[in-house]
Amino acid sequence: MAKTPLNLLLLFSFALLAFTPLSDEAQIRIIVNAAEDGTPLPGANVIVLDQQDEIVTAGSTNRDGYVQLTHIPAGDYTLEVRFLGYETYEEELTLRAGQNLVRRVSLTKAVEELDEVVVEAFEGGAYRQAGRQTVSPADLGRVPTPGPGGDLAMYLQSLPGITTAGDRGGELFVRGGTPSQNIILVDHIPVTQPFHISSLFSAFPASVIHDVEFYAGGFGAEYTGGVSSVLDITMRQGNMKEVSGEAAVSPYLASALVEGPLETDRQSLLVSARRSLIDRFSEPLTGEEVPVDFYDLNLRYTYQLPNFTCSATALHTYDEGQINPLRETTLSWSNTALGGRCLLFGAALDHPFDVSIGYSRFTNSEGTPAHTERRSEINLIHFRMDRQYNLTEHPIHYGLRWDLARYNAELDERFFDFEDFESRIANFRAFGALEWEPSDRFTIIPGLTSQFTTGKFAPTFEPRFRMMFRPDGSERREFSIAAGRYYQMVEGISDERDAGTVFNIWKPMDTISDPEPWALHGIIGYRRQLGRRFEATVEGYLKNHRNIPVSKWTPEARLELETAFADGITYGADIRMEYNRRPFYLLLGYDWSVVIYEAATDDLGAWVAGDLFRYHPAHDQRHQVNAITSYDIGGYTASLRWELQTGLPYTRIRGNDVAIPIPNENPSVFPGTVVTIFDEPFGARLPATHRLDVSVERTFELSPRVSLLADAGVINLYNRNNIFYYDSRTFQRMDQMPLLPYVALTATFN
Repeated sequence: MAKTPLNLLLLFSFALLAFTPLSDEAQIRIIVNAAEDGTPLPGANVIVLDQQDEIVTAGSTNRDGYVQLTHIPAGDYTLEVRFLGYETYEEELTLRAGQNLVRRVSLTKAVEELDEVVVEAFEGGAYRQAGRQTVSPADLGRVPTPGPGGDLAMYLQSLPGITTAGDRGGELFVRGGTPSQNIILVDHIPVTQPFHISSLFSAFPASVIHDVEFYAGGFGAEYTGGVSSVLDITMRQGNMKEVSGEAAVSPYLASALVEGPLETDRQSLLVSARRSLIDRFSEPLTGEEVPVDFYDLNLRYTYQLPNFTCSATALHTYDEGQINPLRETTLSWSNTALGGRCLLFGAALDHPFDVSIGYSRFTNSEGTPAHTERRSEINLIHFRMDRQYNLTEHPIHYGLRWDLARYNAELDERFFDFEDFESRIANFRAFGALEWEPSDRFTIIPGLTSQFTTGKFAPTFEPRFRMMFRPDGSERREFSIAAGRYYQMVEGISDERDAGTVFNIWKPMDTISDPEPWALHGIIGYRRQLGRRFEATVEGYLKNHRNIPVSKWTPEARLELETAFADGITYGADIRMEYNRRPFYLLLGYDWSVVIYEAATDDLGAWVAGDLFRYHPAHDQRHQVNAITSYDIGGYTASLRWELQTGLPYTRIRGNDVAIPIPNENPSVFPGTVVTIFDEPFGARLPATHRLDVSVERTFELSPRVSLLADAGVINLYNRNNIFYYDSRTFQRMDQMPLLPYVALTATFN
């Protein structure tokens, strides 16, 4: 029975990919690069003018610097490419009927600033729209980080609706979702856990990032496999013109980066490596031991010709350490990701192809130095194909995904039964989305995606919808809404009662009896821009989750492969205001949210009355405030970040007992082990936390080709004792980082 829907899905997908409407009108395909280093320029305006200088068609380049303009009648035209801060490119064209014209355009930086009257682009930071946000490396650099340059982890934690349990563990909860419900992509490669055990750092410093698309919800049909959020990262390609690099060091991190052309304007390579020093210098600087260690490696190779661009990406991370040193429990995890991607847009193709293939592996474990008690592993091979064609003047984006995965795990905890499993699954996905602009005031994007996993009977039905309304036809004011249905075929199992571990078991929903986790998202937003200096956004959101896998509540803390299923609802609103008038920058953000879970008491194994139990899970954070500001004066840049977070729910301890597994153990030899007996789950809240981070930096030109960036700062300036959690095994309060001073030096050469 399972073959029929699969065959229908594949037949539909191949028919969709094969369909190419014929047209005798011309089209233009443009790749826009920066002349100084050959990197793509997203957001460049490409305009086609007729002989009377009237606009025939126009568009903006995507994150690859690519845009396609279609349905252009044969004739003589002027092509213009404009980008803020760069000289305008102009070319006279004669287009023939049915012609596919391909151009790779390089823009040079403008000597003089453009007239402010004609430029309406906001000069602030990230652009927000109904759960979606674009992030650039410049945004990361505004947040004080105890290491060289900015880092994606610190920036994400400053966004409204992002919750972390503390400053260790590397887990992000997005608008009520759990870390296992997030989709993370690096150059189209799925990655499981790229955040380090010290939550101050990720595998992605600002120096290797081209841009980031972050969706806190309401993401489009091209993203499948998760029910909470999307983090889509594009790595920066290496310099196509000259060799350059940097070396940096701070008490907590050392890094090196080198990039340059292997063949000028055709091949480039970028290599980055970082290693933590926290375990070596934390105790002399803070008086506290922080036993964590991590490193990351990033590589990006790029090969380009006038009619295609191909790249290869490699990523490896490793983390090991203890969240609570008194436990003597060591956590470790690693990511390995390899992949290649090609964007083919030559004149011989009726429509461009975007093809990628890759492999990723994730392992995590937990145990004592003498014995690994828990281990989980994912091996994934993926293939992805995307295409786009224009139906009349409206682009249709469609594509296919194939994932082949192997999951295995082992639980070998003393005094409990040994459990293990291994599972192999294949997942097939197809999607389509139409971008329709009936006028300059409306953009409407309906979409549909479906996925089929071996072991399940029916493909999923996941409609998606986004709409933007601009009352005056410009970017100055915009209303936006996003909605959709989302399914997930993999569950991450953890015991939320124990904040001292971030170990997860990853297990596919590969049987008929397991209900697939799914969610409904609804978001409404309003964005208001005043000139080029100030922008404000307000969003309200709702997430309705079904079949959330939660660990059973055994009287003692333990982890099992069998889970219970809860339903959940998250609702809230956030506001964000941003002002940027050099030399001053200010960002203010506030988020209010509520997360509620409900599950059958019998399924949970809870010792509470009633058939259903409603509770606020451990990531239900009611209020969050963030402020980021910077000021440039006399060659120095001073930055400040302040955050306030209300307390998270936790489970009180009722008492303790001793477990002796008779007759398997002899009480005279093994007196048993102490187990914790919990009170009503998540029946109390931790105190609120707040923290002030500051930094001052300045660049010194040592020679025409060498510069030195000096950055000094303090994390938690007023040394507040912010609670992390209360450890149920050691009966001790665990606090977050104390006052954390640092000096970072970065030498750059070109």
